[in-house]
Amino acid sequence: MIMNEFQVFDPLKDDVNTVPALSGNYIFALRKNSRLPDIGIPVTYTKFRDYDVIYVGLASNSLKDRDIKKHFNGNAGGSTLRKSLGCLFGYNLIPRDSHYNSNGKTKFNVTDESKLSDWIKTNLIMFYYPNKEFDSVESLLIQALNPPLNLDKNHNVINSEFRKHLTKLRNSKPNYYYNNTIENSNQNNLGKELYVKIWKGYLPIILSAIKCKQKTMTLDRSLFESAGNRKNSGYSFRLDIANGIVPRKSGSAVARDLKKVLDKSIDFKTLANKKSITISLNTNFELIVQVI
Repeated sequence: MIMNEFQVFDPLKDDVNTVPALSGNYIFALRKNSRLPDIGIPVTYTKFRDYDVIYVGLASNSLKDRDIKKHFNGNAGGSTLRKSLGCLFGYNLIPRDSHYNSNGKTKFNVTDESKLSDWIKTNLIMFYYPNKEFDSVESLLIQALNPPLNLDKNHNVINSEFRKHLTKLRNSKPNYYYNNTIENSNQNNLGKELYVKIWKGYLPIILSAIKCKQKTMTLDRSLFESAGNRKNSGYSFRLDIANGIVPRKSGSAVARDLKKVLDKSIDFKTLANKKSITISLNTNFELIVQVI
């Protein structure tokens, strides 16, 4: 039976490499004593191995890429699960990138996406099943488990009112629109401090990482690409900080703008005093903060 083929992945204790880079299906369920945000409409859950199921999906290429990168650590612009959860929490939608007027894609701001990642890892558990019949398996899962966050292909009368309201929340217009002409003009005219606003949004997360001594977090690539395309020079950098003094990194506008934000932060200066800190961004857009 298909249901017996699913393996469990706990983001709080399992190695991400246990999830294969193969096609297949997955089930997201609530941990014991965890609940979806209350929007005033009761939800009926179906259990899978004693866990309340909230969402099922498929990965046509890689379960590891789809689940680990996009659902656990990505943004709502590439994850139906994240967008639905964020809308239930009442987070405000914003355009995913500078092409919103043509693609209509939305996500949440950096702070809300970070809170969402923490909530997902703390409150959800995942089951996965590598297979090549993922389309038909997904249909079977939706029919059998009636996940409340699955809006497409789900015609079950139970939870229909909840799904209808969730659809309305997801379709809300973002707080602002990108004006591509103005944005491109600003980039050409200014040519500098393109990433300062982005780093200001990530600053609370960086400060939290310093307090934790070591942390790796995946940043939103589209934010940086929308601010300034650096295909030739790339975005990667490494800053070796001593006693709160951030070195100037020649050839990296991304690193220089981070330096500007850190230099103006009193909280950073206090935390970094008498410490050696390394902050680096790799090609996978993982920001690594280490306190030595």
